[in-house]
Amino acid sequence: MEMNSIDIKNISIFFLSIVLTSGCVTSDEPIKDESIDSEILLNKKEIDELSTKLLVVEKKIIALEEIITKQENKENIKTIDVITIEEIRFEYQKAFDLIKIGKYLAAEEALSIFIDLYGNTEFIDDAIYWLGESFYSQKKYNRALREFEKITTEHPNSEKLIEAILKTGFTQFELGDMKESINTLNELIRNYPDSSASRLAKEKLNSIK
Repeated sequence: MEMNSIDIKNISIFFLSIVLTSGCVTSDEPIKDESIDSEILLNKKEIDELSTKLLVVEKKIIALEEIITKQENKENIKTIDVITIEEIRFEYQKAFDLIKIGKYLAAEEALSIFIDLYGNTEFIDDAIYWLGESFYSQKKYNRALREFEKITTEHPNSEKLIEAILKTGFTQFELGDMKESINTLNELIRNYPDSSASRLAKEKLNSIK
């Protein structure tokens, strides 16, 4: 049977009431004051001892509850140790392949699930970028922009950074934010002049003008 701290307290109060009750004399004969004082002192001592024991029990219960909670958390969390890196790569590749064959809605769903499950793995920035591409291809530009901007703000060392900046500029253009689009593309050209993304940014700027 499981007992929590409230049960322990209730039991302790019950026993304390018995101790106090047992100290009461129901005789018709007069009781000497000294006898009453002695009983009171004895009861007080017993109450103090029970209170001390109760505190010890409560501390042990709290400690056990913490151990149980930690153990439950370990059992409920799906760790990377259980899943090999090859299995994670396989799941990512399956989602990415949907992009390649043009199944953007299916890719959106697969990549969203992948990000939820494996957000702490080395594939996270690629998954976010391609999720943005799946939104972009479906003309869900606001959602695409959020994903591309995550790369620049949360994963500045990603290999997808330059591409994410380029697609940020393209998405801003599609949303009608010409000023931000031009600024983003010009910044890309300044910072990465020799990249293929820089060439595409120049072509986009020429089309805008």
